Amino acid sequence: MHEINVTMGCSMSYAEAKAIALLRLELRACWDQGDRAGARRALDGLERAAGNDNELAAETRRWAAKIA
Repeated sequence: MHEINVTMGCSMSYAEAKAIALLRLELRACWDQGDRAGARRALDGLERAAGNDNELAAETRRWAAKIA
């Protein structure tokens, strides 16, 4: 899984943005395939990436509600 640290007010690096994009793609693919375990793993990575980013944290909460 990808380890990323995103903090509010700081620019996100290209590597961080790419890792988040890949986690989103993985999450959507797992959701489309009905793979809740895979979706949960991708969501866990996205939650770690969210850090202090309120927008990304809100996105993870929406996904968590869908997966539950």
